[in-house]
Order: sequence, then structure tokens, then C-alpha cells
Amino acid sequence: MNRPTTALLFASLLALSACDETDAVAVRIRLRDDLSGTVRTSALVLPAAEGTVQSETQGVTWSNRVDVACATGTFASFGDLHVSDLRFEAGGGEAAIGFARITIPRGETARWPKAFVPLSAPERKDAAAALDPSGKSQDVGATIKIEIELPAVVIGNGVTGKTRGTKVENEGTVATLVVPIDSVAAETDPIVWHLTWQK
Repeated sequence: MNRPTTALLFASLLALSACDETDAVAVRIRLRDDLSGTVRTSALVLPAAEGTVQSETQGVTWSNRVDVACATGTFASFGDLHVSDLRFEAGGGEAAIGFARITIPRGETARWPKAFVPLSAPERKDAAAALDPSGKSQDVGATIKIEIELPAVVIGNGVTGKTRGTKVENEGTVATLVVPIDSVAAETDPIVWHLTWQK
């Protein structure tokens, strides 16, 4: 592993330790006025083999391992952005109102849960222990957080198809949706998240 990648991994883990368990699996978007922007994702991955640090450590019996895979990119149009089968749309309405709509598929055919958390329930428990040995964070990988920084202050934030455990909140220009992954397979209709802002 090269030094920049190692530094990024340690920075990600330090940031995660300072946040709650919903930060392990997330999509973070910064949307510009022209509806272009940046996207950052983080997902859980079971390592195929011991990492360099583990193989070069002595006097320890390792019990829990998980990787947090992080990536950052840019997009030219919010409407062209697809993260697995999560769909994004945005535009302008009357009275200079901007709107965004995020569609989150549910049911057995939804692909995004396995893309972000390809772990069974016992593996998720091990992942939680690897990221937080104190045992306080037992829900690592149980939810996905979608966070969008809009071009202006949020004036509307609502969800249709909401299930138990789904949470929406906003502060200033940032809106956040947290969706429990386990509830997705039991439902069929998608969750649709609606946001508006003053252009």
C-alpha cells in the first residue's frame, strides 16, 4: 500500500471514530448552481486477505477486520448521476425555486444495499467490533446516509415511502437522509426524497 493511500485510510478511520455509525456507509454530494458537483462515497468491504499492518504486527491475535472503501468524484449533471441504482434528478421551478429528487429503490431487486454493505448480519457485527472495539457502535452498516449540500439554504425536505427508522434533517444548506438497510427488502415501493431551495 502506498503512503497516500495509507494516509487516506487512516484519515477516514479517524474521521469515522469522531462520528456516529451512520458515517461508515454514506453518499455525500455537493451540488452547485448549475447542477454539477462532487460526490463522495464510503462503503464497507470485507478484506480478502490480511492487510500489511496486520501481517507485520506481532503479539496480536486479530479477531475482526473490515475495510472502509472511500472514493470521490465529480459529475457534470445531477440528473446523469447514478450511484448503483440510486437515481438523482434536479431542476428549477417557478418563483426561482430549485428542486432535487432522489429515488431509493426497495425490494429484493434493489442493488444498492449489497453494493454498499455486502455483509451478512454476523459480518456486520464483526465490522462494528473492528471499527469500534468499545462495543458502543453496533449498527455499523445497518443504515445508509445520503447527505446533500445544496446551492442555497434548504426550504423543503420531505420523504414519501418512509419506513420506520428513516430520518430526515437539515441545517443551513445541508440536508441528510438516513435509511435503514434491513427494511429495504421488506418493501416494494421506492423511497423518494424531495428537496427544495431558493435559487
